[in-house]
Parts: sequence; structure tokens; C-alpha cells
Amino acid sequence: MVDRVEASKNLEILKANQARLMNYNHLFSSYAFKQDCGAELKKIGRQIYNIEKQLNAKS
Repeated sequence: MVDRVEASKNLEILKANQARLMNYNHLFSSYAFKQDCGAELKKIGRQIYNIEKQLNAKS
């Protein structure tokens, strides 16, 4: 039960971070920063997918 609650909290945090990165204006950002943001978005996307997959499997 605690794992499920913790996973739900982590999922909310990850989705908020993902939304923040997606809404960030990269107009005056360096190329390296844009690349780092893209890599972080991919990482967060994989984490969200895995958490949702495990939560659905436990249901």
C-alpha cells in the first residue's frame, strides 16, 4: 500500500516537471541547454511510463 501511495506521489511530481520543461521558452537558450532539456524530457517520459505500467499491473 505504501509503495502505491509513494508511486502516485512520484508520478504527480514527474508529470509536473515534464509540463514545466515542455512549457519552458527555449528562445534564448544555448544549444547544450536545449539538448539537456530534451534528454531530461525523455528520461522523465520513460519514468512516467514505467510507473504507470507498474501501477496498472498491480490493479
